[in-house]
Amino acid sequence: MKQRLAPRMPLASLKTFEDKPDAKASDSTEELKEAASISVPVQDPTQEAQAGAVAEISIKLIDKSPHQPRLIFDPEAIDALAASIRESGLISPITVRRTEQGRYELIGGERRMRAHQILGKESIQAFVMPDMSATDAALGALADNEAKRSLCDYERGKAYKRALGMATETGKAITQGMLARRIGVSDATVSRCLAFFDLPEEAIAMLDAKPDLIGAKNAAILVTLAKKGHGRIVLQALRRISQDGASEQGAVNWATSEVNRIAKVRRDPVALRIDGNHVADLHTDGPKIIISCKSGFGPEELVEKLTSLLK
Repeated sequence: MKQRLAPRMPLASLKTFEDKPDAKASDSTEELKEAASISVPVQDPTQEAQAGAVAEISIKLIDKSPHQPRLIFDPEAIDALAASIRESGLISPITVRRTEQGRYELIGGERRMRAHQILGKESIQAFVMPDMSATDAALGALADNEAKRSLCDYERGKAYKRALGMATETGKAITQGMLARRIGVSDATVSRCLAFFDLPEEAIAMLDAKPDLIGAKNAAILVTLAKKGHGRIVLQALRRISQDGASEQGAVNWATSEVNRIAKVRRDPVALRIDGNHVADLHTDGPKIIISCKSGFGPEELVEKLTSLLK
């Protein structure tokens, strides 16, 4: 029998007004109240929740997901969500999986849980997923955020990278195509977001601090420049956005123009002489040095001579 890999979780139901915290979207207050009045089976939060059911669970028993793809939570948005929940109640329960010693791991709904904590609530309604593995929980957390389209490209890329380092219950490595199918995105989307990690390490550190610094489309342009040896210019472009307040597109255009300017600057070659012999010409190309061997000297012989001189 073919094993079912996808986590059985109600992702569609997690699309709540949480994505529209100002409550000025299409739903009126009356509609929210009506939706909030829908009854769901709950139980005493001191009792163990039944797998696959909706239960009222003590917030103290819920641990945050180690696989949460979101790096930054907007305090104002959570405050607005808390106000909406105070007014209309929780429309969609969070999603958890049971772990050891009667505890639960959060899969989807961390903003809803944070809003409950702001309101001083001790429990929250939750879907309890039965027999969910750690890998399925990680993919479930990612799929929950993908359904809302609320992650920035770098957060998605980091989550994709982490998921690709995991394995299924059968020990099979998760491939890029498998990941795309499991979370409902295209292979191209996964590739585009993974490209962030071809940037210089210092650029990655800047994105860790500010994930929405740049989108995947412009990051791909900077990756191309970095691979051509212009990492310094890439970092300058990102600093222009982060520190100087430049627009994302403006900084990328500057970096591209700067690289093109450097490429157009022609410099006379420098003659490389060893033991009085003109063995090669040195050309500069941005941060690169290109060595062109003169007639009578092969690359291997030149490398041997240079190595000997350096020693």
